[in-house]
Amino acid sequence: MVLAACAPPWEEEQEDSLAVHRDAVVVSSTIVPERELFINDVSVVDDALYTTWDPKKSGTAPEGSWSFGRLIDNMVPDGMRSPRARSQFILAWLKTWEQDQTVNGLVIPARPLIRSLIIDPWRAASGCTGSDDACTLDLGKAPFRLLAIVNRPDLRRLPTATDPGCAGQGRFVFGVLGPLGQRLPFTVIFEYQLPISHKLDMLAWADRWHALGAIPFGKCYNAELHDVTREFTRRKAARGRVNGSALLQIRTDEVALSPVEPKLWEMREFVLGSQGFLRPATVKQEVDASLNGSALLGAWAAQNAQAILAGQHEVPPRWGGSPFLAASAPVPSALDWQVPGVNEAVRSAFAAATCSGCHRSETGTNFLHVRTREPGTSSSISAFLAEQLSPGGPRVADFVDLLNTSDMEQMENGRGSDHLEHPSNED
Repeated sequence: MVLAACAPPWEEEQEDSLAVHRDAVVVSSTIVPERELFINDVSVVDDALYTTWDPKKSGTAPEGSWSFGRLIDNMVPDGMRSPRARSQFILAWLKTWEQDQTVNGLVIPARPLIRSLIIDPWRAASGCTGSDDACTLDLGKAPFRLLAIVNRPDLRRLPTATDPGCAGQGRFVFGVLGPLGQRLPFTVIFEYQLPISHKLDMLAWADRWHALGAIPFGKCYNAELHDVTREFTRRKAARGRVNGSALLQIRTDEVALSPVEPKLWEMREFVLGSQGFLRPATVKQEVDASLNGSALLGAWAAQNAQAILAGQHEVPPRWGGSPFLAASAPVPSALDWQVPGVNEAVRSAFAAATCSGCHRSETGTNFLHVRTREPGTSSSISAFLAEQLSPGGPRVADFVDLLNTSDMEQMENGRGSDHLEHPSNED
């Protein structure tokens, strides 16, 4: 009855999105970032209806739809939806930390603490006593706590002859829990494209997210947020992609697994490979750390200086005959990107676009833009992210411009800064 009472306005009355935009002008003061762009209110992230795994429900059912288990279940291959097979999909992903991985010809060193901190405690909580192959993980005890649901319309891409485009990204940010349920310095982000069939769909997506700003937090808000998120998290949301999933990548940021002292933060990235499993991929816009301060990096940056300043550069997988794009992003506490032969403006723009620079040196962030949290509290965010989401911030300004689009011929790509997609050399 609650869901029926909260029927989304866009389902009650179908109107042409462009006509709506011609009649209504949106100003930044009408944007409610905490309900439209970055959603971390306790009433959302602690709502047991949506965040608690329910093995009796699947697909687009509200129950458990924002849980780690449902997001995984919606992305596995069609033949792996049994409890045992689903567990093998998850374990295969987690076990990539146990051994060195080679991506783009570069080695990612193992971080075997994943076993004692995550895998074995979860196995024990699930009653597993034999081998990993015989283990069925209890997804109701998954060590992942929802921190935020994020709308990134500033990452929209117009369709082209070779790219279907998207209306931006929808993201689920989780904090990882340790053996005793304690918060670890470890986050996992599921990043999905918002699928479109044509440019007008970009406005339809924008309208749906913006409509949430007029609804107070509570049951109706969560019901309508679910109606939005299910469109990109559901099975077969993007039929042209692996497993039909709209997932672009999963990104991790952690220091909990560091095998060395002093502790070293590291970011990794995973995509659905051609076999349907999550596999390590390159971290986007991040030059391999061994090239920091090198003449090779300086020569590439000088050659691409204008694109770097415009935020339009793309770090290639290989350059100068060698691997160039990083397989992972280690982030020492004293990180300082050095780019010989270019001015400070180019150096800073390049560094800010990297994973490591964005999470450390160039934004004054202490590694995490979204902090882990205890139940009953909201995640705190970095000063950089808070500025991005402020009334005069770039994400709000970009959203205002999108909502005020009145001529589809003037529609542009989003102005957000994010790591671009590259196919990995490894599969």
